[in-house]
Formats: sequence, C-alpha cells, structure tokens
Amino acid sequence: MTSDSLDIKDLIYTPSETSTIGLESSKKVSTYSDFGLPLGIEGIDGYFAPVMPGQLAVIIGQTSHYKSGMVSFLSEQAAGYISETGRDNKVPAIVHISTEDFIEEQAYTAFARNGTETVRGLASGTITDMKALERTAVQVAGIPIYRIGLSFARPSVFYEQLYLSNLIRAIDIIAEKRDIRGVFVDYLQALPIDPEVYAAEISQQRRLQVRRDIYRLKQAAAYYKAPVWVAVQAKQEMSSAASQIKLPGIYDGEESSSIAQRADKIVSIWLPKMHYLPGYQLRLGENQLTVTEDMLLVKIAKQRGSFPSGRVWICKVDYERGIIRVDNNALSSVPF
Repeated sequence: MTSDSLDIKDLIYTPSETSTIGLESSKKVSTYSDFGLPLGIEGIDGYFAPVMPGQLAVIIGQTSHYKSGMVSFLSEQAAGYISETGRDNKVPAIVHISTEDFIEEQAYTAFARNGTETVRGLASGTITDMKALERTAVQVAGIPIYRIGLSFARPSVFYEQLYLSNLIRAIDIIAEKRDIRGVFVDYLQALPIDPEVYAAEISQQRRLQVRRDIYRLKQAAAYYKAPVWVAVQAKQEMSSAASQIKLPGIYDGEESSSIAQRADKIVSIWLPKMHYLPGYQLRLGENQLTVTEDMLLVKIAKQRGSFPSGRVWICKVDYERGIIRVDNNALSSVPF
C-alpha cells in the first residue's frame, strides 16, 4: 500500500483515461453492489445507506460513551450479514482491530451475545452453565471475525506494536486466504505512533499521526475493496457544549479536521447518563425525554452523496450482552 518512489506522470489522467477508468470502475462497482454493509440496527437501516466497498465510516463519541461497544456490536452484525460466498473464490471475513479490549474481553462479549452468560459474569469468573458456555464457544468459533489486538495468551506482543503499518500487514496475511468484507478499528486516536511513518516534533506527532492514519484507513478501504469503520474520540470541549444534547458534531473529532473531511459516513453517539443523572428530563423540541442508564442517542451526522443525514434515534444498550436496539417506547427519531 506504500511506495518509496513516484512517477509524477502517474498523477495525471487524460480525458480518455478518465472515461475508460470511470467505465471500468462502474462495471466493477456493479459487481460489488451486494457487498455493502448496513449499520445493523433495525429501525435505523433504511435511512442509513449501506457502507460500500471503498468507503470509510466513522463512529464519534466522547470517552466512555460506548464507542468500543458499538464497534464490537456492528462488527458482529456485519459478520452475520455477509454472504457465504466471497470474491475471488475466497471465504468472506470481517476484521476487528482493538487497542482497547483484550481478545479475552471480546470473547466474553461474543459469548454473552450468543449464549446465556453475561459479560459481567464471565469477566468476574462466574459461569452458570459450563456445558452451555462450551456450546456457545463452538458457535462463536464459526462467526467469521478475525481479531487483531492483545491477549494474555500472547504476552510477547505489546501495545506499542499495534501501529497502523503492522495492522495493515496483519490484514494482508488474512487477505491471502480470506475475502475481506469489512474492517472495524477501535479506535483512531489510540493507535500507537507509527515509527515507520513519522519522525516529527513530539508536540506535533500525535496530530500528524491521526491525520495520516485517517488517510491510510481511507486508502485501505479502497485497497481491500471493503467498508472500513473506525471509532473516533471526540474532543472534551465540543461544538454542542452549550446545548442540552451533547452529541458530537462532525468536526468534533480530537486532533484533526481530516476525520470529518475524509469520512464518507459519520455516526455520532452519546450516553446521556454521562452528563445527567438518570431521571433527568431532557427537552427535545416540544417533548420531554427521561434519562435512563441504558439510553444511547445515535445520530446519522454525515452521509456522502445524495443520502440524507441529521436524524437522531433513541436507543437502548443491553450492557450485559453488548446489544444495541432502537427504543420503540421512546421517541423513535428526532430531527435536530
């Protein structure tokens, strides 16, 4: 995906080349029309257009606002959605990258989603039915998600090694035998400094790294011909600071405006309980909304092209099983 040399002539496309490339691309995209990924949340899909191969989608939220949980949920929804048939006679796969949760923690969540145990119980060593858990483990083993990250099982791997150049190499190894149908990254600002890319002043290093990584993730979407999702940390002081509703705006990504500029789609999320006590009444136009522990607001903040954006859904999070659903007992959507 990188090159040490560049022929400047390769930057120039004649009218004839543009037309030919455009026609070939149109034909190729039509063959990939069934390879887009929906959001995976019933009630929002339909408004939210599928993320197509080559597109970059962003989930933006502040610290502890369920970004990792949403990336985990969407990646498993994607794994359930992809067809059994991959391209180039390869079996399809989803790639999930996390610098946040160890493989063990991800497995607990997958077991909870697909079985009878809870995340809290598994994390604390409480198993209610070992035989059922073993059956669930067999089921989870059949879910086509390849995970890249840290595990207590391989203590020789360190966080500092999870920089993007190494992550791309890991995806390349998976791609040798599998058809990459989606890549999910948790999260952008937590990716370690890439020693193979930057030797900048330390004061500028993080900002430049974030900018470079978002460009490379966009490139990866094109290279693997797959949708790429990335979680993004929102600033502490957001554009919505003066509002009751603290949903991040598209330019609230920490460190770089390139996040908003390069993303094809942006989903903004907010847990009201992180700003207000449960029971607090939020005013939504002419309506009142009562804050609950499990309430999550999801806004489709950007969709490039002719697709709509701006609607907000009130969702519920099942923390014990890592599941997100639209709350049909609350206002189903509110135009902000």
